[in-house]
Amino acid sequence: MTADVSSSFADATASKHTGMRVVVGILGLAALAIGIVLVFNPVAAARTLALLLGLSLVIGGLLEIAVGWDNGKSRWLSLVLGGILVVGGLLAAFWPGITLLALAWITGLSLVVHGAARVGIAVAEREQIPGWGWFVLAGAVNVLLGVLAIAWPEATVFVLSVILGAQIALFGVVLLVAAFAPHSTRAGAHAG
Repeated sequence: MTADVSSSFADATASKHTGMRVVVGILGLAALAIGIVLVFNPVAAARTLALLLGLSLVIGGLLEIAVGWDNGKSRWLSLVLGGILVVGGLLAAFWPGITLLALAWITGLSLVVHGAARVGIAVAEREQIPGWGWFVLAGAVNVLLGVLAIAWPEATVFVLSVILGAQIALFGVVLLVAAFAPHSTRAGAHAG
C-alpha cells in the first residue's frame, strides 16, 4: 500500500521571503545565545566582554538589515539602522585596550540612536510594517538600556553583562517572533 501525499501541496512553491526569514531566524537564535551567555555567565564573559558585546551589536545590526531587506522602499533605512549597530559593535570588539567606560559609551550610544530611530520608523510606517509593535518594543528597550549603560558607566562588568545580555536576548526573541509569526494580508483591512 502506498499513501498519496501529493494532494494540495503539489502546487505549493516556496515563498520568496522564506530564505530571508530563515536568515533572520538564525541571526535571532545567535543573538539569543549570546544574550544568554552574557546574562547567565557574566563572570566568564567578563574576560571577553568587549568581544561579546561587539558581536551582539554586529548580530543585531545584521538582523536589522535582514528584516528590512525585502522592503524595497525602506531598505536604506534598515541599512542605516543596522549600520549603526554594526559600527558600534566593531568599535567595541576591535578597539585595542578599550576601557569599561568607553565600552559603556559606545554600546549605550549605539543602542540609544538605533532604538530611537527604530521606534520612529516603526510608528511612522506602521501601515507597511507587519508586527510594527514588536519593533517599537525592541526600540524602546534599546533606548532604555542604552541610557542605563551611559548613565551608569562605573557599573561593574557583571551589571553591564546582565543589562546588555538581556537586551540582545530580548532583541533575538523579538526578531524570531517577527520572522516566524504568520503575516496577515492587509487586503481585507482597506475594504469598505
